[in-house]
Amino acid sequence: MPSTLRKSSITPRQREGRAINTVADLLRRTLRVPNIYLEPPSSVIAADVLAVDSGGAGDLHAVEVTMLEPWIAPKKWRRGSSDPDVSLLKTIHRQLMRMAAHYRYLAVSAEKVEFVREGLDDLGLFSEDGIGRIGLIGIKIPEPQSPTAEIAIAPERFRVDPTKLRTIETRILEKSRPDIEVRI
Repeated sequence: MPSTLRKSSITPRQREGRAINTVADLLRRTLRVPNIYLEPPSSVIAADVLAVDSGGAGDLHAVEVTMLEPWIAPKKWRRGSSDPDVSLLKTIHRQLMRMAAHYRYLAVSAEKVEFVREGLDDLGLFSEDGIGRIGLIGIKIPEPQSPTAEIAIAPERFRVDPTKLRTIETRILEKSRPDIEVRI
């Protein structure tokens, strides 16, 4: 008989690690021959998962994974709220908008998807010039089953500053092997 895990047996760091792996698996299944980097150097790109489509020669897909407290019932989004989740969402939104990636996603606990959707709608899913929309991924981590992830809002392609793109290429893509790659 398989053993079951108690909820308390997983630390917040392990929970986030499982979420990162689940997001990487989602990108592996949905992109064409991706190279995936788990937690690339934050000095280069502030993302938990970086996937490069087309065998490492295509678009960059960056995902910030934030497991907002799933045991707290989702509240309605309120602009100007002092709620820690609202403050964190504002900070992450700024980070996503500055990120040098063609596709940008925020991955959160499935229980918080509607709360985050309302917040992102209010903060702005689209870039100021209208080219690019932040994607939203919902993650379920049911114990003891394996986690799952699904796209709640599909991202749209952002413009990327060529200088920032070149920095990512030279400091990550050309110097290190991906954590996950599809071998042909």
